[in-house]
Amino acid sequence: MTDTPDNTEPDLSVLRMSREGAAKTPGGGGRSRRRLVWLVLLVAAVLVAIVGVPRLPWMAPTIDVATVRILTPDEASLVLTATGYTYARERASVGAKIIGRVERLLVDEGDRVRRGDTIAVLDSDDLVAALRQRRAALLEAQANLADARRQEARFARLLAERAIAQAEYDAEATRLEVAEAQVAVAEAGLANARARLQYAVITAPIPGVVIERRIEVGEMVAPGGFTTQQATGAIVRIANPESLEVEADINESYISRLSLGQPAVIKVDAVPGQEYHGRLRQIVPTADRQRAVVEVKVTIDDRDDRLLPDMSCNVTFLEEEGEAGDEVTRQPMAVAPKVAVLQDADGSYVLIVEDDRVRRTPVELGAEVGDDVEIRSGLAGGERVAVTGLEGLEDGRRVRVR
Repeated sequence: MTDTPDNTEPDLSVLRMSREGAAKTPGGGGRSRRRLVWLVLLVAAVLVAIVGVPRLPWMAPTIDVATVRILTPDEASLVLTATGYTYARERASVGAKIIGRVERLLVDEGDRVRRGDTIAVLDSDDLVAALRQRRAALLEAQANLADARRQEARFARLLAERAIAQAEYDAEATRLEVAEAQVAVAEAGLANARARLQYAVITAPIPGVVIERRIEVGEMVAPGGFTTQQATGAIVRIANPESLEVEADINESYISRLSLGQPAVIKVDAVPGQEYHGRLRQIVPTADRQRAVVEVKVTIDDRDDRLLPDMSCNVTFLEEEGEAGDEVTRQPMAVAPKVAVLQDADGSYVLIVEDDRVRRTPVELGAEVGDDVEIRSGLAGGERVAVTGLEGLEDGRRVRVR
């Protein structure tokens, strides 16, 4: 048998995988989807590395802004603003010099008193009895003295007649001296009893207004004296409204801006719409170590009856007038909130907000004006500057204004 060549081609269709078979192959489609997810994550990671998450528009930080203001010449004359309280320079805490029970109380809070007016009367029955006893003791001592003088005169005659010895006369003369001393002691005791009886009537040491009453009729009081301090046993506190001043605390780093006699404008919270005027009278020569402040005292030149002690107020110190009362030429001033000013090695700067981005702008600072600070250069006025969320903000950073 002769072999003949086989021209038949091999059937490769058996090696072809149908789509249905691929779909049914376990794990085939899942791997493709996972590859797609990882690819998307990789692209996102590259974008984050290039752009940065903080710079994505929807991740921009939210900040508050304030506008740089231009102060008028009058406003620009402000040197410093501080808070304080009114207080009476002439004041007294009136107490008792003896222990006693209050029998009468003749004043109440808000009453006006003159120097020497009776404020209270203490129970004095025991003091009256002591006074009578001292008077009787004085009368007895005076009677003994009179008898001792008569005896001394008689013994003197007998001695001159040589009827008695010198020793007898000397003894009678000594008895006379003792009687004289006893009279002096009795007189001192009577004076003390009278003084203690006077202490039972408590009077006002200064003219003024009763600003506090601490005791009621029937209560006991202890010695407190008349002092300007909070004394134990004080019955009332008196303040002279004619001596009202303002007491304010100034940060010790700003004291160099103030000088005695400097003009000031005073605004009292309890008298809205009214401005009072005064001058810096005293800078207390000591500082509070804990609070880092120095106390200053300001007179009130145009005080009225609406002002009372211990009212809260604001004091604004102004630039001093020129020599001989000449007017000081003042120019408008640009000011920005102090919280908007940042510091670094290159100096002071602010972050101006323009087109939803911050721009670093160097500034030169001047004097502080309340919560603001003078901007001598770098800003012209009207710019919006960031005041919150400043930490971590970089030049050119996109932000969202609240």
